[in-house]
Amino acid sequence: MRCRLCDHDCTLAFERLVLDRHLVEYYVCPDCGALQTEQPYWLDEAYGNAIAALDTGIVTRNLVAQAIVYLVERIVRPVGQLIDFGGGTGMLCRMLRDIGYDAWLMDRYADPVFARGFALGPDQVPEGPVAILSCFEVFEHFAEVGPDIDRLFALRPAVLVASTELYDGQGADWPYLVPETGQHIFFYGRRTMAFIAARHGYRYIGRGQFHFFLREPPGAFRQWALRLAVSRFGLRAARLAVAWRLDGRFSRQDQAALARR
Repeated sequence: MRCRLCDHDCTLAFERLVLDRHLVEYYVCPDCGALQTEQPYWLDEAYGNAIAALDTGIVTRNLVAQAIVYLVERIVRPVGQLIDFGGGTGMLCRMLRDIGYDAWLMDRYADPVFARGFALGPDQVPEGPVAILSCFEVFEHFAEVGPDIDRLFALRPAVLVASTELYDGQGADWPYLVPETGQHIFFYGRRTMAFIAARHGYRYIGRGQFHFFLREPPGAFRQWALRLAVSRFGLRAARLAVAWRLDGRFSRQDQAALARR
């Protein structure tokens, strides 16, 4: 089997039962360091409901994501729109708009119930520059990884911020595989992230499950600040800062703008 990211020959690692009925092979790429399933033929079945019942962390994840995007914007100061790719229900988009950001979402599968007035089509090109492109818990869902990631970087965001757990030799019992849902099909190592950054001319900074790709060299201070941003201290400080901006004025502005359309 060939790697769906770098097209290198892969080695069989193990098998797991996916969706309780498909025996699926998982392969490791010795070149880019990724772990991946065989070609995922079960995705229509897996996405019968875009938000899996096992995704009990969806609210907490969006609260953390809001804090991270806020901190990235304050640290890097990029110019343009904020796009949440794979935005699901639109919760993060709405939360970012509620603190004053020009945020939009793109999602091929889910109904953006919280941000229906601010959803872009999956193939629609945003107007103007993209300041921050967020991809929280998205990368591991890509089926055609090379082309899918190429499309993200084609938007040329100043910063792409992603979250996904890193593969570092874990076995068939790794909880992040979540074979019960069938939606996690590609897993990235630190070497994989560096490969992606080099391929698209970006700089990569990572800490734990959070990953930053910057179009311009970040400098020592910004590198330190971005790593601090995803620490427990940084996220708690951001939550306090965000709370001060939640006075309802931005949601009222959006309501008035939607009424005029």
